[in-house]
Amino acid sequence: MTQLAETKRLLLADLKRDRTKIIVWMLVLAGLFLAVAYKFTNLYGSPSQINTIAETLKSKAMESLFGPLARSTNLNTAIIFASEMLIFWAIFMVIFNYSLAIGATRSQEESGLTEMIRGGHPVGRQAPLLAAILELTLIDGLFTILSGVGLQLANLPGANTNGNWLLALALGIVGWTFGMVALVFAQLFNDAHNAMLSGYLFFGATYLIRMITDVTNPDWTWLSPLGWVEKTSIYVDNNWLPMILYAVTGFAMLAIAFALNANRDIDAGIIAVRPGKQTSNFLAGPGSLLFCTQKTTSLVWIVGVFVLGASYGSVFDSIGKLVKTSPVIQEVLGTSGVRHAEKLQVLNFIGILGMIFSILAVIAGGMVVNKIETDNQKGYLGLVGAKPISRNRNLATVIAYGGGLATTVLASAIAGTQLAANAVMKRPLAAHYYWQTAVAMVPIILLLIGLLVALVGWLPKWRSVTWGYLGLAFVISYFGKLLKLPEWGLKLSPFYWLRKVPVDKVDWAVWWFILVLAAILIVIGFIGYNRRDLDR
Repeated sequence: MTQLAETKRLLLADLKRDRTKIIVWMLVLAGLFLAVAYKFTNLYGSPSQINTIAETLKSKAMESLFGPLARSTNLNTAIIFASEMLIFWAIFMVIFNYSLAIGATRSQEESGLTEMIRGGHPVGRQAPLLAAILELTLIDGLFTILSGVGLQLANLPGANTNGNWLLALALGIVGWTFGMVALVFAQLFNDAHNAMLSGYLFFGATYLIRMITDVTNPDWTWLSPLGWVEKTSIYVDNNWLPMILYAVTGFAMLAIAFALNANRDIDAGIIAVRPGKQTSNFLAGPGSLLFCTQKTTSLVWIVGVFVLGASYGSVFDSIGKLVKTSPVIQEVLGTSGVRHAEKLQVLNFIGILGMIFSILAVIAGGMVVNKIETDNQKGYLGLVGAKPISRNRNLATVIAYGGGLATTVLASAIAGTQLAANAVMKRPLAAHYYWQTAVAMVPIILLLIGLLVALVGWLPKWRSVTWGYLGLAFVISYFGKLLKLPEWGLKLSPFYWLRKVPVDKVDWAVWWFILVLAAILIVIGFIGYNRRDLDR
């Protein structure tokens, strides 16, 4: 039997298992990407529209989000499209590939399926890993083809065939390369949680390096693998060198993954698990147990978002420079008017950051709440259930910890932003602007966690709907006006209802309504969790 025996069958099984995930992600990623492309001509088709958005994109705040605008003496619609979409879609592609990579390897081993398949069938040692690699390659290749053909048909003003296919391939290969990185982490750790966490820590580091270097010195952005995608200079220079770097890095990670997989036991990781204490006086119930198992992850989240917030806050001094550099605006508004306009720009940017931080907070808290179901599937919850501990106590524990962690993550990110921003601004903003934003986001965070709790209680197999709705809320908030969605469409996002904070004060009637709705969802979750069979 060869090392790669039965790879084809495993690949087909992987594709069948992930078909729903693949179809949904492909429709969202490729479909929305092309929908925005078709709309862009109407939005930024005239020279005046292009010049207006170009001035905005040149600000340090926008560079921290999207990367620097391509240097060209003849800006056009296609260049603006590539500048606005490249980084965000690269992030989505990385998330998609991480989900597929860890799910096809470490998650399968952790559940015992890989051992069962290899033990009862003539499956080669490296076949499951190769099947995962082929799955990622096929899916990213399909995205590249769909996006490339779609961009050709969109016929954006200023676009060319070389640039269209470079843009499509750049997004496909950045996802594929990070997917190969995730496969390496899947060999290093013996559980999907740590493999995924380590992968996102690596990704977060590349994002921070990209953001900081883009704002300070773009030449150093080459240090970040995520930043390579910006160096393509699509529709301007059409630089294919980053594609070579991604391919070389991806194949290097692939080789490392194969080497590590060949030198470890099934269901084990290269990094040995350190045995903990046999007993602890601190362990007195599900709450202390959850804290012990989640304290490292929680600390990583809190520190990580603080650094992210501080990184964004460090560019606040340059946000208002767009107003200062316009003689017309200065003459029309006067000194006090210019200062007010500067302040409005900063407040609007804080509002955008509030939404981004809230999404991260929901992910952090939601992962904790989700543990009650994943632990149940692995049989861990049965060990806790052997003690006189009720279902309500178990569920209440993860909700309290998850909600508390989400709120702390949001507060940490806002605190980092405030400290860094006020350190660099000549006229620091009052603290209430930052914390008003945090307060406004709290019920939205709890609403999304409440939705997850309700699904855990009644439809645990549909828990991923929460992440889908979170992504939809972000897309609506970010691209809603761009796609000219109707008012009712914009209202589908919970962020819409408190979108004016901190420019305006919190609408407390809406705030309380969302909070009550979150509480109702949590109660519904408790009812369902007490009624359902936990083994189903």
